[in-house]
Amino acid sequence: MGEMKDIDELVSFGTALAQLSRGIILSHPIQDVKYEIKADGSPVTRVDREVEQSLRAYIEAHYPDDDIFGEELPNWDTGAERVWLIDPIDGTRQYATGIPLYSTLIALAEAGRFVFGVMDFPATGDRWIGGHGYPTRWNGRVVRVAQCADLHHATVARSESNRCSTEENIGSSRLAGAGSFSVCGAGSYGFAMVASGKLDIAIDTGLELFDIAAPVAIIEAAGGSATDWAGQPLTLNFHGRTLFLGDSALLGPAIDLLQT
Repeated sequence: MGEMKDIDELVSFGTALAQLSRGIILSHPIQDVKYEIKADGSPVTRVDREVEQSLRAYIEAHYPDDDIFGEELPNWDTGAERVWLIDPIDGTRQYATGIPLYSTLIALAEAGRFVFGVMDFPATGDRWIGGHGYPTRWNGRVVRVAQCADLHHATVARSESNRCSTEENIGSSRLAGAGSFSVCGAGSYGFAMVASGKLDIAIDTGLELFDIAAPVAIIEAAGGSATDWAGQPLTLNFHGRTLFLGDSALLGPAIDLLQT
């Protein structure tokens, strides 16, 4: 891992970042949080920016040669081998309206692949950490994806329909309908539940790199599969659509249903 001595060092560093983020978020009473609308139509709060600024400063102080890519602030592009990806508050809509299923997502990419991730949910007190050489842990306990090779028995989490194109809605509805039952709008918590064996499939679209980097590392470290809707690996060249599976045996049937 370059300057990283071993995975324990990386886990310690990622934990410190998550603690920093959680402390900032919880220091702001939710009833006092105000939001504004960005040019792309999505909301942002000053807490989003405060968290990202603090995480960037912490990373820069420890690993100044690494690139940093985040949602709210200008990104660095030095061509470094390692890139940190930050979503300070994934689910700002939920956060700004007092719904507790928001998270901080932190990931490390090396040579274009997502090798380590942290998903921290301040309001629920849940944290997932996983990566290459470190099986995924949920609040310190090792978790694994579920083994469910039969699509008709699978539980499916899908994104909200207003975030999908007509074609994407057709495909995701077809896949969701083929499973035993589905949930809608679980967001990154749904991704974490795939890693934890509680959901078998999670599909989404319209996402950015900082939305998917940590979930990819965590799901793969739990034994799962992370691809796009064509079954291709998710890398720094990602283009919006994600298909997270607990059992890779579901990949072919899922792709067949997603294609329109």
